[in-house]
Order: sequence, then C-alpha cells, then structure tokens
Amino acid sequence: MSAPRVALRAVWLTMAALCVLLVAVVPHARAQDDALAATAPPAADSPVSEPPAGDPPADPSPAARPEAGVPMLRISVDNGPTHFQVKALRRFAEDVRQRLAGRLRVEVYDSASLYRDRDVLQALNLGRVEMALPGTWVLHSMVPDCGVFMLPAFYGAPARASLAVADGPPGRIIDSRIERNLRVTVLGRWLELGHANLYLVDRAVRRHEDLAGLRIRVAGGPANELRLAAMGARPLVVPWPDLPHWLQGGNLDGLMTTHETAVSGQLWRYGVTHVFEDRAYFAMYVPLVSRTFWERLPADMRDVLRDAWDDHVDEARAQAAEAQAEARGALRTRGLVFAVPDDAVLRRWRERLRLGEREVVDFVGVDPVLYEIARAAAWQAEQSPPK
Repeated sequence: MSAPRVALRAVWLTMAALCVLLVAVVPHARAQDDALAATAPPAADSPVSEPPAGDPPADPSPAARPEAGVPMLRISVDNGPTHFQVKALRRFAEDVRQRLAGRLRVEVYDSASLYRDRDVLQALNLGRVEMALPGTWVLHSMVPDCGVFMLPAFYGAPARASLAVADGPPGRIIDSRIERNLRVTVLGRWLELGHANLYLVDRAVRRHEDLAGLRIRVAGGPANELRLAAMGARPLVVPWPDLPHWLQGGNLDGLMTTHETAVSGQLWRYGVTHVFEDRAYFAMYVPLVSRTFWERLPADMRDVLRDAWDDHVDEARAQAAEAQAEARGALRTRGLVFAVPDDAVLRRWRERLRLGEREVVDFVGVDPVLYEIARAAAWQAEQSPPK
C-alpha cells in the first residue's frame, strides 16, 4: 500500500476514534457542566442583558391569552437588546403591527426571558410560543441536516459559500425537513449571524497546534465538537446564559462565538483577552413559526408575515455584516489581541479535516447526498468573485 493511502487510512481511523470518544466523553462533560452550573453561585454580571423596561412580562405558559380576541405573536430569542438580531426583530415586529393594524399583537422577548433557545424548539412544537429564531447549531439536535454548515468543507470558507447553500436548493431541502421534524413553518430566508471564531481567556493561540488540551465552550453541534477535538482541544457544551459562571469560575480556556456576540456580551469582563480568527463556520438563524399558531391565521395574515419578513432580510443581513466588522474593531479597541491564520493555512486545515469527512458526516447525521450537493454549491460560490 502506498504511503499516501496509509496516511489517509490513519486519518480516517483517527476520526473514527474521535467519534467514539465523543460519544463517551461529551455526554459526560455535559453532565459535569450541568452539575457545576447548578451549584455555582449566581454571577454578579451576565453577558445577557435584562429586557428593556418597556417590554411586557414574559409568560412562558400555554395559558397566555390575547386581549380582546386579537392573536398574539410572541418572538423568543436568547440575545440581549443591543444585539443586531434583536434590533432586526423589533423592526420586523413594528412593521407587522403597522401592516395588520390591530389584527395581530407582536412582542419580542429578548435575553432568554421567555425561553432559552435550547428549550424553544419544544415550546414551538407544543404551541407554547409563536415564533423563535434558533441558530443552526441549536436546530441540529432535532434536524441533523442543519449541521451541514459546520462540516469540514465549510471550515475557513467565506460567508458567500454558506449563504449560497442556505439560499439555494439545499436550503429548501433543509427547510422542508425542519418543518416536518418540528411541526413549524419556516417563515422565509435565514438571518446571518457571522463567522464563529475562538476567544481565549488569558491565553494566546497563534496557530492551530496551540489549541491542544484547551477547554473550549461551544453552543452545540457535534461537528463543532469533532472539529475542535481533531485539533486537540476539549469541547464543552455550555448554554450562553450560563457562560459567566464558567468563565469566572476558571472552568473554560475559551469559547467559540462571533465578534458581535462577544461585544454584546462584553466578554472582556470575564477574562477574554485573545482572539483566534479561524472562521470555524458561518452561523445563521432560522425564522420558525409554531404550526399550531400558523394554521389558525387566515391566509392574508400569513402572506403579510411572509412578505414583511422577506422585506427585512436583506437589510438585516447587511447590518449583521456591519455589526461584525464594527465589533471586530471594538474588540481591538478593548485591547483584545488577534491572531489571524492566512487563507493558505485555513485551506490546508480544511483539506486535513476533509480526509475524515465521511466518518464525520455519518456521525453528525447529515444526509450524505445533501452534503455533496451543499459542498458543490459552496465550492462554486467560493470560486466566484465577491459581490
């Protein structure tokens, strides 16, 4: 057997072993995380801000009743009021109020004041909340194909590669599977969040090899966990509202998130000092409406909601990109030190990770046919010049 084939087989075996290791280790790590979070003292500060005083009190119970027979559309999100996602949702909510002129009440509940994103999928399924925008990393637990963007072919790739997949035929396939699995309606095109990177606590990571042994928080997604494990790090799943406990308690060496989220969460207050900007994957939010709520609406109100959403997506995406660029500058102003691998290094790591991608695809649960379609669309978009 030739040396390249021996090396390739060794990589495959390594990735398979990582899959087995994660099956055993990650659930145990999550259990430890939950136990520690349950016993940790309340943090004095939190990266999730309190909801603004103008918002009505959250009512997570299914008994919430509309006033005077007017239906209520409650939108539940994890992020705080300064996050661009929440600002975009408030603009959408105001637009819908004006278009429907008293026929629909719309309220945005930020800061996980109604439901955490990890719990909102069940609430949507049961009709206990009307709308949410969970990230693809959250949806993956119920719809494995949402994890396609976290697979090796997308590592270090530009935003247009992921957006071409989300807006194209692969995205419509994923939408149909989300609707089937969760009893929801996908309202329209997805909002972007931006590239996820690594943010370190009192530690400089200048190259991938420096990640060996570091405890890195991820929001979810086994593909994220596998990628970090393949780089030698130890992935831990920690919900965003619990993050201050973990950072202040010295239980994490870093986390995976985006520039804008790092700024809105003021992560420097919790010891974050360095950034490894590796464009791990491109994060997006999917607009979901409870099927129970959707089916009660007349057709013209459904059309208004779809039209209003579509009218806001392009602006929201542009503002997301602007917010990420501004946040990057804000992090530098705050003194965070950046290490930015060049494109050639990222491509080499992408190809290295792809050597075991078949095992990763199978472990993550993404449809292999869908992955091939998505990979081809992403490659074609990456080769095209930026718009």
